[in-house]
Amino acid sequence: MKLEVRDAQAPDLPEIKRLADEYLSQDYYSLEALEGMLRGDRNLFYVVTDADRGNAVISFFYAFLSTLDEALQILHVPDKPEPLPEYGGDALVAVYKASSTENAYRKHGICSSFVRSLQPVVQKRGAKMILATALRPSGREAPMKHIFLENGFTAISDIWRPWAGIRGYCPYCKRGYCICDAVFYMKKLDETESEDFSE
Repeated sequence: MKLEVRDAQAPDLPEIKRLADEYLSQDYYSLEALEGMLRGDRNLFYVVTDADRGNAVISFFYAFLSTLDEALQILHVPDKPEPLPEYGGDALVAVYKASSTENAYRKHGICSSFVRSLQPVVQKRGAKMILATALRPSGREAPMKHIFLENGFTAISDIWRPWAGIRGYCPYCKRGYCICDAVFYMKKLDETESEDFSE
């Protein structure tokens, strides 16, 4: 494997959609939505390619900058949790929204590397923290739990059935209407860290 990280580009979108359809949920993103994710200075959209496979896209990662109030709504957090730092609703935050990696490339630290490298990128833009919501199948831990905890995130609160009634196949509960719960994670940014995608 000869993996390379770069910004997502328009020709990558059919492969990104394939990854999202296969590993997240069918039609989780439309091509039009993905095109919108390429635009705007608040979007952070990356792919990993493998030179040994003709630079095929084997993973993508999407995050964006938002105000705290907007982020909580997007992440299905109904009320600002008590442990959240005392920032106002207009505070700038980063939201880790989605990623997907082909099965053959999993367990190589790709997603963890993305999550870790996101911090200095958004710090430079003025974000105070990174927020994320991770699905938790019934009776199990959130599959993303270890990645978040290993990269300095804290589990802030549980969210009960945030996607109830929203149609879309879930890869965890295997249903057309997801019955999973979720966990809301936060990482307050430490201004001393400096690793980023460009290094």
